Amino acid sequence: MKKINETFICIHCGREVPLAPKTCRNHCPFCFTSLHVDGEIPWDRASTCGGKMVPIAYEIKNADYKILFRCEKCGKQHRNKRAEDDEITLLPEVLKISSK
Repeated sequence: MKKINETFICIHCGREVPLAPKTCRNHCPFCFTSLHVDGEIPWDRASTCGGKMVPIAYEIKNADYKILFRCEKCGKQHRNKRAEDDEITLLPEVLKISSK
């Protein structure tokens, strides 16, 4: 399976999302919103849902942030490791807003 790392415009905040360093990006590094594009394998872009994925929680394990996302369309949840250029200090505030 070929990894797909591409830029995109965030559907939530409208900012241009840059390529991810060392991985494939699937969420905005500013507001942490994404589209439900991955199927069962991260970065496979095999889902046809296309719903808006919002962060609902996170955990820190071995100094790595794991963010839990939920699709607003189909309800699927999945965890994703943060990218090294994510604005991680904004995540707690984003979670407060997305939980309302």
